[in-house]
Amino acid sequence: MTHLRFTDVGTASSKGRRGGSFLIKVDGLYGAAIVFQCILNQDVDGAPNCYARFNPADPAGKNGGLDFLRNGTSDENATFQPGGNGWEWHGVVSRTEQQAANEGVDIDTLQKPSKDIVKDNLNRFPVFQPGHQFYVSSTSLAKDTRFPETDQRRYWDATAVSYGAVTPPLRRLGVDLGDFGFAIRNDNGTSEPFFYADAGAQEKVGEVSTHLFTKLFPANNQENHPVTFIVFPRTNYNAVDTRDREIRARLFWLSQADNISELIDAMALGQSFDVFRGTAAASLNTQARQNVLGALKKFGQWHFFQDRPYSVDVADKTPDYIKWIEFAKQRG
Repeated sequence: MTHLRFTDVGTASSKGRRGGSFLIKVDGLYGAAIVFQCILNQDVDGAPNCYARFNPADPAGKNGGLDFLRNGTSDENATFQPGGNGWEWHGVVSRTEQQAANEGVDIDTLQKPSKDIVKDNLNRFPVFQPGHQFYVSSTSLAKDTRFPETDQRRYWDATAVSYGAVTPPLRRLGVDLGDFGFAIRNDNGTSEPFFYADAGAQEKVGEVSTHLFTKLFPANNQENHPVTFIVFPRTNYNAVDTRDREIRARLFWLSQADNISELIDAMALGQSFDVFRGTAAASLNTQARQNVLGALKKFGQWHFFQDRPYSVDVADKTPDYIKWIEFAKQRG
């Protein structure tokens, strides 16, 4: 049997929360995994109707798009100024006038009262999709590299696939574009596999595509309902038709560890592992634990899984081993 090893490796924020997402590295079969809890934030990048053409009459509105145009820039509070702007286009494909002429693509240089009102600080203008109603919206990971960067078909559609955005707290732990994971809604056990197809620059976790978001929260009520993630760094597996099978295999092998119950408890509690070791018994038999375990058993095909007793061995502390084993027996 394999014994899983747990290490606290970081803290991040999520939607509406400063801090509070504790990242734990789990070493065991098939390499490492990262687990954490957070509140979700929606990412619409890559959807064909993500960013509508700038409308001078409503510069802060969506204007028929799924997202505000300012969210396609490097400044979430961006404004649009005649004569150009101090931010850069991020998430909206852009070109200078010379680049657009060389590549034969249409860019938005005809805005009134100034053609430069949608020009960024690198002198780039947003690239149009056919019809000139929407700009080309990109994801950091390409779906189909046969299409050029200025073609919407190159990118993953946030409304059609379950993806996440990899951010600095995860990158520091080896998570990159193409890596995959599994997300579980704590309050009811709804779950969904996903992969990382976009990127963000903030010290946050939990930014996910509209498709993944609505799979977990069809009522858009995510603010008070944490989601538990288990992510597998350095997998970089882009074959969509076999990705779910790969995730199932990794979850199955984790289930073979002699202290897999410890992982389930830590995932359900959503604290640092150090805090978990001091309060672990409090997480036993909670609804969140039942939901996390139920999702792992179902998707990971843990047909013959049984909870196993384990001991918490903490340096400089004296855990109540007898009480812990009794709790473990009750649930096994």
